[in-house]
Amino acid sequence: METYDEDSIKSFVKKVLLYRFPNERLKHEINSDDPQKLNFSCPYCGDSDRDSTKKRGNLYLKTLSYKCFNDGCQIWVPLNKFVSKFALKYSIDIPKIGESEKKKVSITPKRSNLIEFLINPRVKNSLIDFSELKSRFFLKPCKDAPEDSPISKYIRSRRINNLPAFELTCYYDSNQDKIFIFNLDVRSGKILGFSMRRIVDGYGPKYNIKNYSEFKKTGLISNVDDDTIQKIDAINNYYNILNVDFSSVITITEGQIDAMFIRNSISTTGVTKSKSLLESTLSKSGSRILFDNDKAGKEESIKLIQAGYRVFLWSKLIADLKNKFPIEVNKILKIKDINDLYIFQSDLNEISFDQFNDLINQYFSDSIYDLYLI
Repeated sequence: METYDEDSIKSFVKKVLLYRFPNERLKHEINSDDPQKLNFSCPYCGDSDRDSTKKRGNLYLKTLSYKCFNDGCQIWVPLNKFVSKFALKYSIDIPKIGESEKKKVSITPKRSNLIEFLINPRVKNSLIDFSELKSRFFLKPCKDAPEDSPISKYIRSRRINNLPAFELTCYYDSNQDKIFIFNLDVRSGKILGFSMRRIVDGYGPKYNIKNYSEFKKTGLISNVDDDTIQKIDAINNYYNILNVDFSSVITITEGQIDAMFIRNSISTTGVTKSKSLLESTLSKSGSRILFDNDKAGKEESIKLIQAGYRVFLWSKLIADLKNKFPIEVNKILKIKDINDLYIFQSDLNEISFDQFNDLINQYFSDSIYDLYLI
């Protein structure tokens, strides 16, 4: 059962009415004669245009729900949706509403077709050995690139040179204008595919993903059937999926490099590819979302928190950073993703992989009341 502070709710409603009806003083009034509810003009429909004294909106304190009795409205929503809608619309601080402590839920992976496919010995034996591709393209580990090389300068500028996943999966060729990021099973040395990340600005996508369909066209593989290839190609959309522990919480990021900064993480190479993974393979209790701090990432995170997923609260983090480091506001406002955040923290003070993850862990929530903090 949720708990609440009545004065805080009343103050919230008052602010909503002030924003909703800025020039109608009579509609700013709240009737609290009934101890079970607050009665006020409905901020959804605007209530009566002909009679400002009519108040058809009712917020029920016992059931924590809102109901409008205007014939043209009749909206009926839980308090959490009422709060999240108007907190987001008018940038109002949420009232002091909490939820009872949730029971600890054991995390178990869904027994999906994806997991069944991954553990199939026949499929594992069909995957290409990493060493074969590495030698075929004359690739070298990025961590061993000469200090004055374009590759080395890029990875140092992005602060990815000391990340465990980077050292294992990132290589370069003689052109030194891109990073090869392998979707690698570090235990078996098998790969699902790889992507080439361009390190210089230019036209076109930054990432060029290579999969088994292309390997077959070039003759790199010949003994894998088309149905298996199609499934492997689909799984290759999820970077690092062969290495995560499905019995622990899995963090979903957008970019492959972003995933390297986070423990037990998968990259979906874009917000649109997360839906099928979440619906088919990951439970709500076993996953959390860390998309970019941009319009697309925020919009998708809002949808997911409304569906019950834990998402990252970028606005809360940015606000905390501005309060803590007021002279760095200009830099803070330029943080658009997890890599930018790591760079910012590293420039302030050297931060380890574990310390960074401890910081990140403080900013996830599945509460609808935190929607405006995304």
